[in-house]
Amino acid sequence: MFQNGDYVVYGCKGIHKIIDTTTLNMDGVSKNKEYYVMQPYDKPTGSVYAPVDAAKINMRKIMSRAEADAFIKTVPGISILDIKNNKQREDAYKECIRSCDPDELMRVIKTLYVRKEERISQGKKLTLTDTHYMQQAEGILYDELALVLDMPKDDVPDYISGIVHKSVV
Repeated sequence: MFQNGDYVVYGCKGIHKIIDTTTLNMDGVSKNKEYYVMQPYDKPTGSVYAPVDAAKINMRKIMSRAEADAFIKTVPGISILDIKNNKQREDAYKECIRSCDPDELMRVIKTLYVRKEERISQGKKLTLTDTHYMQQAEGILYDELALVLDMPKDDVPDYISGIVHKSVV
């Protein structure tokens, strides 16, 4: 169980801060079921409710700084998705993003960077679907890393590149 004040990655919804736990007073909802009251990291005026005991919801505590630094060093070893069929590739993106797993989010990002370069070399742009999943994966992972590394989100890609480059050299 998470504590008030904890930051979590909440499925494909991104970073949230646990504000409280409560029960909901709504028709059709059990009065005994507890819910986390969460504040979206990118929308501090909003509230999201998630069942405390839901096994199907992927939610995890955000990385520590040490875990983030260790994760970044593993980025070169994270493989890309090698799926040629558009529908299967989209399903794989969805599954990776829903997992909340930093490795899977980075797998989507790396795959789409490679795909973007391939399309540019063919005189094409990244498709809207690919752009959507790129933004979603980057949004979740880069928000988390920006928070734990205490830096602006826009600086995260360069920070990752710098660490990866140092570890390769």
